[in-house]
Amino acid sequence: MVQPMRAALYARVSKEDQVEGYSLDAQKRSFRTLVKGRGWTAHREYIEEGKSAHTDDINKRPVFKEAMEDAMAGTYDVLVVHKIDRFSRKLRLALEYFEKLGKAGVGFVSIENQTDYTTPSGKLMLVMQGGLAELYSDNLSQEVKKGLAERKAQGFHLGPMPFGATAGEDGVAKPDPRNYEGLKLAFKLGAEGHTDRQIAQELNLRDYRTVGTRAGKPFATTTVKGILTNKFYRGYLKDDTGDWVRGRHESFISEELWSAAQETRKRNRTSTHSKCGTGKRVWSLTGLTHCWECKGRIHAQTIYKGTPRLGCYTRQKAHGCNHKSGGLKVYEDQLVKYLEAFHIPDDYQKRMLAARQELQEAFPDAEKQRGNLERQLARLRDLYVLGDYTLEEYQTRKKQAERKLETFESGTSNEEQMESLAVFLSDISIAWENADQEQRNKLARCLFDQVWLDDKSVIAVKPKNEFDQFFKWNYEEFVHQNVDDRTSTRVELHREHWQTVLLAA
Repeated sequence: MVQPMRAALYARVSKEDQVEGYSLDAQKRSFRTLVKGRGWTAHREYIEEGKSAHTDDINKRPVFKEAMEDAMAGTYDVLVVHKIDRFSRKLRLALEYFEKLGKAGVGFVSIENQTDYTTPSGKLMLVMQGGLAELYSDNLSQEVKKGLAERKAQGFHLGPMPFGATAGEDGVAKPDPRNYEGLKLAFKLGAEGHTDRQIAQELNLRDYRTVGTRAGKPFATTTVKGILTNKFYRGYLKDDTGDWVRGRHESFISEELWSAAQETRKRNRTSTHSKCGTGKRVWSLTGLTHCWECKGRIHAQTIYKGTPRLGCYTRQKAHGCNHKSGGLKVYEDQLVKYLEAFHIPDDYQKRMLAARQELQEAFPDAEKQRGNLERQLARLRDLYVLGDYTLEEYQTRKKQAERKLETFESGTSNEEQMESLAVFLSDISIAWENADQEQRNKLARCLFDQVWLDDKSVIAVKPKNEFDQFFKWNYEEFVHQNVDDRTSTRVELHREHWQTVLLAA
């Protein structure tokens, strides 16, 4: 007895509003009528909702992919579709899977096209119908594109209206009363030299939100940049080549305000580039500053009138730090004031020799101890690479060994070196005043490993090893003169954890 053919339906709709409409039901009814009339068995109905067939990627059509895989596995004998365009609108894809169905011995029927894959004439019809389906889809796409291009050529804005704009009854863009004041505020702040980030913060504080594809989201630096550089607000639209052409709408921003904002942005960008071509300009404290509150890094984040403001990177990324930014000059003035008042004891050579003698007595074989520590550091690195230590364990042990090694190195300067260092310290404030930003950075890097900031105050520094003893003496005199117990406690705590020297109360 001949077994009836097992038939499967592949039905698809491409628009969300068709998902529960008549289209799917019509495809199912046609399939069931066909199966009953031919005496087949209904194996399964593969339903693809809200998917387009105008794609070569079947991963975007998971139900279609499943139906093809089942066909290759031989789970049914014939695949039925209502129309060929339900199967695919891409001729290449249609022909590829017609061939695969044929090799798997699976028939193909398109009800409305009256196409049967099992006959020679049916194969010819499949090629023709597949080509017509792709032609229809491409033609529709081209017609839509031509319509949009014509509308743009007539001066109308296409797509969602930018922030501060809305469409009038005639379709021409006009100021949106809900956020037009926010638009003008953004340009005003930009002209005054505020950064994109600062402008975004101000707009968010005033409860303005983005529009278009990101509607309702808080403003970000990239959003503000897009607004302040968009010539739409001067009455222009972009054509298909990317050039700006005159639109039908009037200018939203005056020429004076627009030019001021653009000039300020250009000046700020120029001031951040290094003359030596390294990409970003080097400032006096570049690479040295740290945040007292979160222990993170501090960078030159904004440029106002050619002068940078230093701010906490953690706060910039909205990770919870409350450090307030300050102008670079504020911190430079404090450092210069400190260096001008830096006091080196008259008997510093005698003190240094005494410190070296004390160190030698504590470690009678200093060279051997130093060698042991250097070998210990090398072993620690090898053990970490081999996986015997975790990263945290390795870093902890490494810091302990390095601190001990620094103790030896800090006492190795001879009398001639001490004299040179003392002269350098006594003249540093004068050299600083006469140096440019890059030269100041070199001076600062000679003196310090770290500079610690708390809001608009320089709190402490970690000196280079060779200057450590001089800073300790200066620190000891400061603590001796300081009568504020709270400040002294904070100084000791900071020195314990960060090995820094307080600069100011």
